[in-house]
Amino acid sequence: MRIIAAFQKNKEISYTSHLDVQRTLQRAFRRAELPLAYSKGFNPHPKLSFATALATGYTSDGEWFEVELDRAIEPQTFIERVNPALPDGMRIVQAFEADDSIDTLSKLIRAARYELTVHFETPVSPKDVRDAVQSIMEDGPVIVDKKTKSGVKPADIRPDILEASVKDVSDTFAILDVVGTLTAAGGLRAETFVRALSDRLHLNCFFTAHRTALCFEGSDRLPRLR
Repeated sequence: MRIIAAFQKNKEISYTSHLDVQRTLQRAFRRAELPLAYSKGFNPHPKLSFATALATGYTSDGEWFEVELDRAIEPQTFIERVNPALPDGMRIVQAFEADDSIDTLSKLIRAARYELTVHFETPVSPKDVRDAVQSIMEDGPVIVDKKTKSGVKPADIRPDILEASVKDVSDTFAILDVVGTLTAAGGLRAETFVRALSDRLHLNCFFTAHRTALCFEGSDRLPRLR
């Protein structure tokens, strides 16, 4: 049996790494006495995989994963057994049984939506913030320095920005709604968007990121782009 599920990652564990999140889920499954399916070979491990990793320091409304079990249990039972074994700040919020028609999550993922709270080092006009976001969306290439395997290089991130808008703004902070591409091959990183905003405002910005949704194609049971 294959279960696909989503969990919240809240402030209490925002600085828990992706690897430690994986270990936390595995421990919770064992404490819940789930009938886990294991890989073959010298070092068997639970058949658990994620749609994508969440950057350390970020929070999320729904990080999707899939796990295989040796025998069937109801998805609601899965939730009720695992949640008491999870630490504060982590909770499974959805689960369903996946049939063979649903591909792996890493192959289906297409985008992610973020709420970015950006703090400005010095006061700035709210109009300038709105104009800067509009410029990013409408004025052609958005060139930022981007880390690659061969070092830091300038790159155009505009093709990876699907949506960007200002939800709230003052002279010291802005709350942005940003949607970017996200696939197994890569996609928009929240920090590069903030860097582009900082460049247009000509000041330093500091931010926190909350992933409000992962978006998929290929199944009506998974969240999709609006």
